[in-house]
Amino acid sequence: MTPDHELDSLREKRKKELLALNIKKELALKKKEEEALKQKDRQARAAEIVKQVLEPEAVVYLNWLSKSNPAVALTIKDTIILLIQKNMLRKQLSKIDIMKIERELTGTVSKIQVKRRGKEIEDLNENLKSKD
Repeated sequence: MTPDHELDSLREKRKKELLALNIKKELALKKKEEEALKQKDRQARAAEIVKQVLEPEAVVYLNWLSKSNPAVALTIKDTIILLIQKNMLRKQLSKIDIMKIERELTGTVSKIQVKRRGKEIEDLNENLKSKD
């Protein structure tokens, strides 16, 4: 074999390798795009299902929550879908129901505080306990 012929064969071999590599990359990219499209479709269907079991006011609140705290909103949507799958929902969920689920997820405890004239602010529980 002459050096030119060897060089040509190496170039051809390298071209084939690069072509195969490009094809693999394109297939991987196409597969990734299809997965993203499927995921988007699933999320859209899940959102529609969730909207069907929420009152209009609750939908507005959940949309606001999605912007302010997306992780909690996503967990709430997943919880609602789980409740639907287990047939545990008897009625449409209200804004208050969504707020309760949010508080349970974030660990926030609702407090009612009372301020009387001449006294400091205290929790309603403490106020009621002190009267007993």
